[in-house]
Amino acid sequence: MLVTGATGNMGPYVTDSLIESGADVVGTYVTETARDEVATRAEHADAVSYYQVDLTDQAAVDAFAETVVDDHGSVDHIVGLAGGFSMGGVSDTDADAFQAALNRHATTAFLTVKAFAEHLDEHSGVVLFSSDRAITPVGGTLAYDVGKGAVRTLTESLDVELEARVNAVAPFLIDVPGNREAMPDADFSEWTAPEAVVDEVVHLLSNAGVTGQIVQLTGGQPGVED
Repeated sequence: MLVTGATGNMGPYVTDSLIESGADVVGTYVTETARDEVATRAEHADAVSYYQVDLTDQAAVDAFAETVVDDHGSVDHIVGLAGGFSMGGVSDTDADAFQAALNRHATTAFLTVKAFAEHLDEHSGVVLFSSDRAITPVGGTLAYDVGKGAVRTLTESLDVELEARVNAVAPFLIDVPGNREAMPDADFSEWTAPEAVVDEVVHLLSNAGVTGQIVQLTGGQPGVED
């Protein structure tokens, strides 16, 4: 099982759940700082095999794939978490920022799946991360919205081409500490609980009857009983 962006905001939630289900998890990260800090956020960080790789560089991803196969054998499932939020509307987004968003979201997902495509079969599941904003764009996050929209189209295209089941989740803002710190004045009650996202990821990985879908998660916290 490969989880890209395993040290990001959602990474520990996903890797902990997969480890608890008995999966052998390989995770990617970008910076050493993120790798060092993940042990404070992921309960089962010591059970994840972490590798540093630039997922926007095809040569680096191909070399990474060879290393993973040597170390762990074939990869049967992929969860594509790599990405990152960015602000900016059309007037304050330049070409570099626009391209960076496409690379961060769509290129990372494309190169990862491409590198491991020969290992994926009809029993394999691929879950990529799009966004509610790819379905209903909002002002002020143009490059992010387009990057996540590209992931949506990539998901549908890969599902046609591969034997594996390829789906994506498209959550509203996820209620993780990093997002709360970035938007402290927001109404967190409207955000999507990370546990709900993880539940849907696991469902898509395991459900042989669901393929080629973009599952919109529109927010809301778990109910609290008095």
